[in-house]
Amino acid sequence: MVEMKVHALAGTENGGNNAMLLLKECQGDRMLPLMMSTRRALNLMMRLRMSSELPVAATIPDIGNLMLHEFGARFERVILTSVTEGIFLCDIVASCNGEEKHLTNCRAIDGIVYAVISRCAIYIEEDLLNAQYMRPTGKDQFAINISTLTRNMLEEALQHAVESENYEAASNLRDELARRAPEPSDDVSIDDNFVNPDTPPTPETNEE
Repeated sequence: MVEMKVHALAGTENGGNNAMLLLKECQGDRMLPLMMSTRRALNLMMRLRMSSELPVAATIPDIGNLMLHEFGARFERVILTSVTEGIFLCDIVASCNGEEKHLTNCRAIDGIVYAVISRCAIYIEEDLLNAQYMRPTGKDQFAINISTLTRNMLEEALQHAVESENYEAASNLRDELARRAPEPSDDVSIDDNFVNPDTPPTPETNEE
């Protein structure tokens, strides 16, 4: 396995709701792009700029981290294991009383947030990094594997390819879009799961 670190956060060329998190190997130059919403990117950037833990649990990952500590457990490491339809997956490893537990097939972005909050290590399988890292194509230019792009980014790239009459690229992008299922949103917050107390409940009706 290869140890990684958070290297940078950046917006994408077309803007919108897309942002890119770059992980860089600790003992090398390979960089891995992970796509995320701008909202999650801003939250992660805020945490990266903090030199100490928050005095209160401000987010769900904060609460999870505090709960682990209360139960005598802690996060040990996050391991990126695969990428499916533009979403990297990971295993989150925690320990309690000397015994390790693995939570598998988690979104890598969520795992990285936990890693930043708990200050644990981030790793990736060597084969996955070698297949998905950004290849330099020129000065300050890199090629990104199509499998790391979200559905929205593929659609934007397809539109650009058609407009520029790059029909080979357009064909490849159409094939990738056809292969994928509709992409779920990763921009859900705890606030979305609560009802506004100022909003009256919708009355129920019984039809007989």
